[in-house]
Amino acid sequence: MNKISLILVFLIFCFAVVSAQEQTQLFDMQNAKYETSLQKYYQQRAVTQTIVTQVLEDELEAADYIIGPGDRLEVNIFGELEDKLEFTVLPEGNVLIPTIGDLKISGLSLEEAKELILAEVKKYYIKAKISVNLIGLRKFRIYLTGEVKNPGAYFVQGSDRLSDVLDISGGTTPKTTIAAGLNDWADDTKIEIRHKDDTVDKIDITRFYRLGDKSSNPYLRGGDIIFAPSIKLTDPYVIIEGNVGNQGIYSLKDNETLITFLRRVCALSKRSNLESIILIRDGKRQKLDILNEQEKHENFTLKNRDKIMIPTIYDKVYVRGEVYTPGAFPYLANYLSKDYIGLAGALDSGVDEDKIIVVRQTSGEVLKGPNIIIEKGDTIILPKRGREVFKDYMTIIAPIISMLIATLALVTK
Repeated sequence: MNKISLILVFLIFCFAVVSAQEQTQLFDMQNAKYETSLQKYYQQRAVTQTIVTQVLEDELEAADYIIGPGDRLEVNIFGELEDKLEFTVLPEGNVLIPTIGDLKISGLSLEEAKELILAEVKKYYIKAKISVNLIGLRKFRIYLTGEVKNPGAYFVQGSDRLSDVLDISGGTTPKTTIAAGLNDWADDTKIEIRHKDDTVDKIDITRFYRLGDKSSNPYLRGGDIIFAPSIKLTDPYVIIEGNVGNQGIYSLKDNETLITFLRRVCALSKRSNLESIILIRDGKRQKLDILNEQEKHENFTLKNRDKIMIPTIYDKVYVRGEVYTPGAFPYLANYLSKDYIGLAGALDSGVDEDKIIVVRQTSGEVLKGPNIIIEKGDTIILPKRGREVFKDYMTIIAPIISMLIATLALVTK
């Protein structure tokens, strides 16, 4: 009986331990940080070490990767005496290598750490061939602050870059921003990465998003604070208006040209009318044709508080007035004003062809005649004949006159 009781107690104890582990795992899965960090992309990874296949973009650059607590390394010794030593960087930043001793390697690049470990191991294994390898990446906490959509703490690993954190920090805002996760008032050309050693890297993340420049998308370190500053109106800025996706205020770099600026802030699209860009400077308007006169405007330098208006290329022509089917018609090359009136169907109430009115979309100029070559976006109007206008007036005035006559008749009785 006593043996049966002991067995039951032992089984109950094992069940309690397993349940506690499951509850702990469930808590980790439900933790808000789990859903708002790179953890959701790297399933089944431990918090401080990784024993599964890494999610890497390429081979790690030993000169760029910074060693920190949680990284796992391995020393392989080949020779008469073969051995393999595995160890983890401890929270204090040092490693305890069996038979070798204690080494401080946190904060060193992987390249520097391998050289230091190799030099120490060779003291004890003189004739052996030795290799040092990084076999597991640590996870660590960084902080996202400033003009961002979802500031807070995020968990990343040593192979993650600045863009990785921005991409998972809430996605893009309603207006498509240059850097995902930044809000509309962030100056994404001056992102700051503040390190624990009080050094600060200033990053223009737009160079990575638009040019693929990885030097503008650095690896992150443990405890980094990423700060997205707001646009300062005391600094040079440019305003973009028009039917473009990225309207708004943008910081202006020193000696930045018009074409370089428009590319950097992604203000251009296939529907941008590059022949009719309007620049407003000191209250004066000037038209810039960067499509046909690119060499002329290639070195056109922007100034503080310039305003750029980018019109859209229209692929429709609009017909109004005395026609059967007024509205938008597809643009057809070399079609005349009378051709579009024919497509819409002229009413008998319309004027003769020589009185057709054309309003240019690009300049607002008003032209008359049946043989005007139509351009994209133009509006064609077929006015009413004079007698039809008179009939319309009489239709309105006649009831009023009748009411006045009736009223006078009642008053005079």
